[in-house]
Amino acid sequence: MFVAANDFKAVREMEKIYQQDRNREPVQLGRVTADELKVYDGSDPNKPLLMAIKGQIYDVSMGRMFYGPGGPYAMFAGQDATRALALMSFDPNDLTGNTEGLSESELEVLQDWEAKFMEKYPKVGELVQDGEEEKTQKEQREIDAASGEVDDGDKPIEAKKDAGCEIGLAADNLSGGLSCC
Repeated sequence: MFVAANDFKAVREMEKIYQQDRNREPVQLGRVTADELKVYDGSDPNKPLLMAIKGQIYDVSMGRMFYGPGGPYAMFAGQDATRALALMSFDPNDLTGNTEGLSESELEVLQDWEAKFMEKYPKVGELVQDGEEEKTQKEQREIDAASGEVDDGDKPIEAKKDAGCEIGLAADNLSGGLSCC
């Protein structure tokens, strides 16, 4: 069998990306919006592949051949695939977290998908509605102010006590929240 040089290069490049995915530690995003999730759609091979189901975000990078560009489920990467999975649909209009109007059997299908993802892929964050993240950050600043900790919004609080553990906040944390332990 003859393989063209360009095909061989493409295969080598994909092998390199798969190796990066195997070696990459899951990045904990915390709470992010649907717009923030979109950048993890596989278009940048240096970023993990993420998708959401029922408000939970999973790192599906290990399944790049399925969820990455050119894969059969690529349309789900960087999206909330809740409704689409429940309906077993490839309609882009079903890429939403809306479960309204789903039948009992469709909700069971969704539950099966969720169980599969929980077993196979690491959970790395939580999907929030636009505006909810800003509200959560404001509430946290109010709590911090009441407890004597001050966060001016531009500079991170270096460490917080939460349930007995210290959390160091990264200055470039775009999601505004970290989970403890």
